[in-house]
Amino acid sequence: MKHYTDRELKQLHEQRENTFSVTLTGQRRHAILFEPYNVSHTEYRALALLFFSNGCEPSVMADKLMILRQTMTKVIDSLEAKGYAERTVHPYDRRKLFINLLPEGKRIARELLCVESDYVARVDAQFTQEEMDTYRTLAGRIQQVREEVMQEILDERAAVGGKNE
Repeated sequence: MKHYTDRELKQLHEQRENTFSVTLTGQRRHAILFEPYNVSHTEYRALALLFFSNGCEPSVMADKLMILRQTMTKVIDSLEAKGYAERTVHPYDRRKLFINLLPEGKRIARELLCVESDYVARVDAQFTQEEMDTYRTLAGRIQQVREEVMQEILDERAAVGGKNE
């Protein structure tokens, strides 16, 4: 592990906080945009996933949304209570659950996707197509590298764990 100076740590921490604030801004944006619909940021993400996948297993949903499975259970409970989704038997494996959108869930998911798309279009209009293409390319590459480095860390831990056994 590299040893950092306090100054380096502060600079790196500030960069991480900047990145994290982008995530928080997205959550705040959704809270404002979706407040009239009584739908949380995580519920919106689950609705969108279900809308485009035509149903999904809860564990797969949790993995795709990068949330804990316990949290996913609570989100599904909430979507069911609102009449947006239902748990059914998996179409290919009766031992598993499958989450489907109900007609009202499809309607609200489509409406929320339109609200979000209108917002994004208004933001994107402030930039050239080249600027947006550059941003999306860099954001995608950053995410890819983060995933690769995280996998390296997991592999390193597994190798060390295997040596300790």
